[in-house]
Amino acid sequence: MRFFAPVIVVAVALAGSAADAEDIPLPVQKPKDAKGQPITKSSQPKAAGQTDGKSPQPAPKGPAPPASDLKAATPAGPTLKTDPKAAAPAGVWPKTLDEAKEEAKAKDKPVPILTEWPAEDIAAAQAMCKTILEKIDAVSMPEPPFRQGECGAPAPVRLISIGKNPEVALSPPAVLTCGMVGALHTWLTKDLQPLARKTLGTDIIKIESMSDYACRNAYGRTKTKLSEHGRANALDIRGFVTAKGETAVVLTGWGETRRDVAAREEALKLAAEKAATEAAKIARPAVAPATAAPAAAAAASSSAAVRNTIVDGIEAPSAKPSFSVAPQRLGGPQTEPPARMQSFLKSAHSAACQIFGTTLGPEANNAHRNHFHVDMAPRKVKKICD
Repeated sequence: MRFFAPVIVVAVALAGSAADAEDIPLPVQKPKDAKGQPITKSSQPKAAGQTDGKSPQPAPKGPAPPASDLKAATPAGPTLKTDPKAAAPAGVWPKTLDEAKEEAKAKDKPVPILTEWPAEDIAAAQAMCKTILEKIDAVSMPEPPFRQGECGAPAPVRLISIGKNPEVALSPPAVLTCGMVGALHTWLTKDLQPLARKTLGTDIIKIESMSDYACRNAYGRTKTKLSEHGRANALDIRGFVTAKGETAVVLTGWGETRRDVAAREEALKLAAEKAATEAAKIARPAVAPATAAPAAAAAASSSAAVRNTIVDGIEAPSAKPSFSVAPQRLGGPQTEPPARMQSFLKSAHSAACQIFGTTLGPEANNAHRNHFHVDMAPRKVKKICD
């Protein structure tokens, strides 16, 4: 009995639950050498190229083994985790905080504004200028190329005068492209001078300019569509001075526009309706007897009827409207310009429409009521004429 007691204890211990058995670690069998001594890590022979981590070892000599052998020799084990920032290409979700900050900085950086023209653009523009200016009568001074983003011109000139006998001065001189100078010369010699002699009885000797180069968007545009003024390719003209000392001013010499006529007719219509309403109120008595019905109806039907009685103490307004200025002047000049001035300015505007890419005047909108705008914007379909 003494020798079997331990066996019984061991048997009872082994009869435990399966879960308890899984928790008991199995003894590790350590390898031994031929003499029965345990083999340690330091006693193992090192393979070729293997290092102890303390000193660098030279690479093994000879050709590198094929990739298939390397793959087979790689011990199986858990996959190493890589840096997600290095693994994922830039701009691909998910983004790290650093990447998001870098993108935000890039968006905040302003786009660089170009300040110079390519040499080939300058050479081409200067060659075109030489061709144009050699064929016309114009006094101009070359300006250095200038650029501000999309604005500017590679070969601008400052136009002082155009034409000959008489020489027509620009006041003040305007910075323009040579294409604009050529178009202005054609307009002056072909149309303006003949029109001035015919309608005004004399020649034009001065063109009063308002605006030439200005880096801005087109009228009514806030974000797109650069104005031709931003390319030195446009000119605003206030008026024309004759050899007799008269000035054909666009603001006062054009006369009524279509907008003026429409506004005047609308004002007259509203005034007539208001007068008729007031007359109807006055003609209607507070207590109308049956015998007074025909007379009241007759009074209401007459737009010129005026009643002034002690009973109501009210005088009916006249059917004729009252204005601070004459009705025919609403929205337009206060005095009717001479017919010859109107004829010259409107004919000059029509002639410009045949030469320039864009011609705008008082009929276009209120912003152009006081000047002509002409430019050489290229048009694919038709020229703009307003």
